[in-house]
Amino acid sequence: MRMQSLLTSQTTAQTPLRWAENPTDQARASYPRYMLAQRVPTVRPVLAFLLALVLVAPPAVLRGNNLLILLMVLVVAAAIVGLIMPRLALRGVSVRRLLPSNGRVGESMRIRYSVGRTQRHWIPALSVGIDEQLEGPAVEVEQAAWILHVAPGDTVHGDLHLRPLQRGRLVLAGARLGTSFPFGLHRSQNVVGGRREIVVHPRTRPISATILRAANGAGLDGPRSGRYRGQGEEWFGTRPARPGDRLRDIAWRISAHQDTLVALERTRPQPPRIQVVLDLRLPTEDLDEPNVNTARELEETAIELAASLVQAGHDAGDEIGLRVLGMSVGDHHPRRGSLHLDRILTTLALIDLDGVRSAGPRRSGVRSGVVVVQPDRIRLVEGLGEVLHVSARTWRAASQSQSRGGST
Repeated sequence: MRMQSLLTSQTTAQTPLRWAENPTDQARASYPRYMLAQRVPTVRPVLAFLLALVLVAPPAVLRGNNLLILLMVLVVAAAIVGLIMPRLALRGVSVRRLLPSNGRVGESMRIRYSVGRTQRHWIPALSVGIDEQLEGPAVEVEQAAWILHVAPGDTVHGDLHLRPLQRGRLVLAGARLGTSFPFGLHRSQNVVGGRREIVVHPRTRPISATILRAANGAGLDGPRSGRYRGQGEEWFGTRPARPGDRLRDIAWRISAHQDTLVALERTRPQPPRIQVVLDLRLPTEDLDEPNVNTARELEETAIELAASLVQAGHDAGDEIGLRVLGMSVGDHHPRRGSLHLDRILTTLALIDLDGVRSAGPRRSGVRSGVVVVQPDRIRLVEGLGEVLHVSARTWRAASQSQSRGGST
């Protein structure tokens, strides 16, 4: 199949590519069966203290034994300390969050916390756990942030590792500090920090260079001459010859009519220019898919495919642009650079599939190769000329076939 030949997968038979991959299930599958069956019984500290108090208090009061009375006093004192210490430990604690610029679906994202304590609070903060109040796309907590000890006047760091499961705008409503040290009788919590946002970019998968070469300078776009001086092959102008110029760069015919040698100047090689067009003009319920949930998955796959094409073009050094048909989203003209890539992926991450769709395409005067991405099946788009069409349904089926070890 042609579409399958345009796709590559960096997976092996031992680690197949899955569309709904759960690393927790894979980790559990690698454990021996007897380890999964064994569970360590846990006892709540409050119940343990109540049980100890019930067993010690009646004999101590009725018999008047000094040893039992001392033991009862120790149990009550430990309970009082366990209720007061967590409250005192979080006083004077300040937290500064160090957030990443963005996240990506399926990739680990680290949030670092800088936790400090003022000098005037002499009680250290011990066994402090930190979690975030999250709003927006679904995420999976890979590693919770936990700090063992914060001394007065000291600053320590802790990391929270999250794995986003959906694209969109992830809102961090506040960092929640909590500790139940020393006995776990009472957990004191404190919410610090303001609301912050992290844009989660769509997942990107490996794309074969063949699908990009079919739409760039060797295919639909054609070669382009550079506009700046460089070391290319196209002619740019002339200049007086300088020491070190090659013989092939000397303009002999022009030099024959002058008293000095004249050299040719070449243009700078220009990278291929590709415009990725994401066609979302049809609403979800109008796609060629009876199941609405599956149709929405195809739209998400189309967004993922567009992001993969943009990422592959950026890695190849091409000038990449983006147009989204059917949405009130601004166009990104073909350019290069990490900042330009981040803007395109942010646009794809913030697409609202529940918004109002528009029917007609917008014309673009940028000359480039065009790749049209559509969710369910290929539909011709007027006004774009000769383009390369890619269906998200076909791409998804080809990727699944390769992950199962099917032939290409």
